[in-house]
Amino acid sequence: MNKILCSVEILTRNSAATLTRCLESVKDFDDVMVVDGGSTDATREIAERAGVRLISQHDVQHEDQPIEDFAAVRNRGLAAARHKWFLYVDSDEHVSKEAAEEIRAITEREHPEAFVWRMRRVYTLEGVLISCSLGYPNMQTRFFHKDHVRGFIKAVHERIEPAPRERVQILHHPTYVPLLPVAELRAKADRYIAIEGSRLAGLARVVLARKILHTLGVIARNIVHIRKVILCGGMRLPFIYEWLRFEYHLKLLGVLAERFFLPKQK
Repeated sequence: MNKILCSVEILTRNSAATLTRCLESVKDFDDVMVVDGGSTDATREIAERAGVRLISQHDVQHEDQPIEDFAAVRNRGLAAARHKWFLYVDSDEHVSKEAAEEIRAITEREHPEAFVWRMRRVYTLEGVLISCSLGYPNMQTRFFHKDHVRGFIKAVHERIEPAPRERVQILHHPTYVPLLPVAELRAKADRYIAIEGSRLAGLARVVLARKILHTLGVIARNIVHIRKVILCGGMRLPFIYEWLRFEYHLKLLGVLAERFFLPKQK
């Protein structure tokens, strides 16, 4: 069978534990790019054995270098893509076979119904699908045609920005997200908050106020959705993982409030 004429971007930094499965899930794609942040484990060797392209996240790449601007690194892969159709996945995720074939069908159509597509992200725990979570429906715009987007935006929780008035559709099939250990997720969240905090300096209070209200809104919506999860009849996400969601936004709220009430420097 012919390869899927779509470029795939995977960001890595010491991702050896999960990369093999991720690469296996996108083996039918014609152009797979591992955009690496100076991994010191076997990440680069795994990518080389798989025959995919290795790209550095920075012009001057240091060993084990954390990302400070996720959108900038994503855009680096976007610029290097060999195909107009583009898919990005995280190194700890794997694309379902059904989703890969769905993407193949879209890329082969002369007149696809849309050029920007959202994709469901479904958590798994020890191979079991999680069907009940505060984070559901967890959808992100992961698959698109380069001519119909403006590029990635936001240093943290980056997302692709579709062109104005672009129609956005939803893929029927998901990508799977095996749950990482709690300590690892908490460390990742703290790193994101540190990046967010470093970008708050100099922001007007009215902007900070909007960010505070937005964060309070996210917390409130999660509280409201607790009832929905309790009544859900499927496999629930363990409570500690749900708590991490609240913990992240509470910490972010603290950083925002501290910056808001910080006396202005003369």
